[in-house]
Amino acid sequence: MTHRERVVRTLNHKDADRVPIDLGGFQTGIMVQAYDRLKKYLKINTKTEILEPMQQLAVPEEAVLTHFDIDTRYIFPRPAKPWEPVRLEDGSSTYFTDFGKQKLFKKPHWHYYEFFDYPLATAGIKDLDAYPYWPDPGLPSRTEGLRKDIERLYNETDYAIVAVLGSASMEQAWYLCGLEKFMVDIVQNPNFIEKLLDKVTNIELSLYEKFLDVTGKYLNVVQLWGDFGGQDGPIISPDFIRNVVMPRDKEIVRLIKSKTNAKVMWHSCGAVYDFIPDLINMGVDILNPVQVSARNMGDTARLKSEFGRDISFWGGIDTQRVLPFGNLKEVEDEVKTRIDDLSKGGGYILAAVHNIQDEVPAENIVAMFETALNHGSK
Repeated sequence: MTHRERVVRTLNHKDADRVPIDLGGFQTGIMVQAYDRLKKYLKINTKTEILEPMQQLAVPEEAVLTHFDIDTRYIFPRPAKPWEPVRLEDGSSTYFTDFGKQKLFKKPHWHYYEFFDYPLATAGIKDLDAYPYWPDPGLPSRTEGLRKDIERLYNETDYAIVAVLGSASMEQAWYLCGLEKFMVDIVQNPNFIEKLLDKVTNIELSLYEKFLDVTGKYLNVVQLWGDFGGQDGPIISPDFIRNVVMPRDKEIVRLIKSKTNAKVMWHSCGAVYDFIPDLINMGVDILNPVQVSARNMGDTARLKSEFGRDISFWGGIDTQRVLPFGNLKEVEDEVKTRIDDLSKGGGYILAAVHNIQDEVPAENIVAMFETALNHGSK
């Protein structure tokens, strides 16, 4: 069975020869520090490149991916222009995002870039139309080289091709104005919030349509992200999410399904058990990252029993405690539990819960993937 066949069969809720394994996206990737230690452990001596600057994710190289027989390969929308950080005298650095000129900042000892100076932090509803930094979806650079890259992946490899489109409506909106303002204005200025969500959604629809026009027929999975959950429950009022946010997100899902036969993966961290039926109703095919440490998410046998006929699960290997701090047996037991709970009848792609963080030992990463290969085989 090829890697692509394995993933497609699994996502169609059928058993495959083994559980598929993933590494490499913006939410299933690996931080540079952990990646460099992993390469040293594997005796791979190459220079690490940055895949995603904010989270400081590494570009996983073929030598690493083939070593663990990873089933997926990723493709991403092109930015308007290359990432160009500005280095400051104290060793810090800063850059602006492509979407709305959000400023990010990182000190030398920080793991991540953090948002700094939200561009719409003091904006009112009248400011939204006049804001000069909305991204232009029509820039040719956004699709430059995409067709060549996607055709090579499709024709010259047998891997499942995953596209990470980006944020859905709510998360990108609060990136622009700040989460505190976003939450306050839900109550105090709801018209501003709805117009901001509309602005973001319409731009995303145009951006994603142009990307899918080039890549859609080659894709197996398309991923969006939008965090609805915190550690113990919804991050914002469930009524607001269901009545205001999800109708706009459903437009994005509908666009994706009109442009490709790929499965739609939704990334939401946290305690999202109560939202799983809503995601299914939106047309979502896959839930990621299955944050098993969050409330009501740890009983993965229950998740499979209640929702496994209608949605697949992608992730599930605990990055909050087990991967960074567990011993090898705990890592192996974690992998075996999630495979046993989630993989029967297909519908499970194994990966870490969100990105593999800086403090995760190389030995634990190796144990995760090797156990998946051994225990996940039929």
